[in-house]
Amino acid sequence: MPELDLQPADGPAHDAAWDALVARSPQGTLFAESAFLRAVGCPHQRWWLMQGQAIKAGLLLPTSADGRAVVADDLVIHAGPLLDLDPARQAVKRRHDAFTLCAFVAAELPRRFDRVELPLAPQIDDLRPFLWHAYHGPSDQQYRPDLRYTSYLDIAALADAAPEDAETGACFEAMETVRRYSVREARRKGGRVAVVRDSAPLLAYYRALMQAQGEPAPEDKLAAMQRVMDGLIARARGAMFHVHDAAGKLLYCVFYGWDARRAYYLYGAGHPQASAPWQGTLAHWFAFGHLAREHGVREVDLEGVNSPQRGWFKLSFGGSLVPYHTLRWGPAA
Repeated sequence: MPELDLQPADGPAHDAAWDALVARSPQGTLFAESAFLRAVGCPHQRWWLMQGQAIKAGLLLPTSADGRAVVADDLVIHAGPLLDLDPARQAVKRRHDAFTLCAFVAAELPRRFDRVELPLAPQIDDLRPFLWHAYHGPSDQQYRPDLRYTSYLDIAALADAAPEDAETGACFEAMETVRRYSVREARRKGGRVAVVRDSAPLLAYYRALMQAQGEPAPEDKLAAMQRVMDGLIARARGAMFHVHDAAGKLLYCVFYGWDARRAYYLYGAGHPQASAPWQGTLAHWFAFGHLAREHGVREVDLEGVNSPQRGWFKLSFGGSLVPYHTLRWGPAA
């Protein structure tokens, strides 16, 4: 059998084949698509994992500016191997193929980089190829997994439900009592949601939030967020939701993007001086129905439940708890 090898997949000439692999691979997400990566603008490397002339996987690696380290970019939530296994092969053989490919990646990264911080997709569910790297060697040559969680929510039932009927259906009843109450309270108080194309208010609110927390406004990150949102909206792959109170004041903004598998909650921010206790709940509940009815989305990734306040809020919509990992190798940054 031919040996495995890495070949560069960077540049526009590879975009079509790369995006086709992202669409096929179970580990493929919006964050790995060519247009998304260009919008973010972070340094990164794309590789084909080859066996002879056959592409067996892709490998996405966000990097430091000098290319000497794999780093976790704030906006590229998942990276790493994108496996392209033969669905006709026996399941036990596919498992072995996946192990072999990931073991090759685990060995190659320390050869090419000084340190590694690689956020994997949840669909990389077998970490043994990385945990067994340098298994009998010194601990500083071994990978250190950092367990993280997100929440996947099935919204398929909302696709055929009129907005006025959705609040009696299974998705609504699966939410915690406080979420259901917040939706009803928003209706009583005249809250409403509009689908818009304007990303400026969300960015302004996000900047104000950072400043209120005593942090400098990350202008390069804000510019990247704007490119992501405007690009996804232009390609009919993203939607901005604005929550208003009865007087018309814009209280809250949330943004979702999607691929062929699911939608992802990407960004959100509220008015720096005005708020209502129901604003976040109404934003997401309205978004679920819109995404299901208007865009055929069947699943939502609420993108991270890793801090107490935001974690409980997102899980209270009734989704499943889904683990994923960031792998670290080498000295800490």
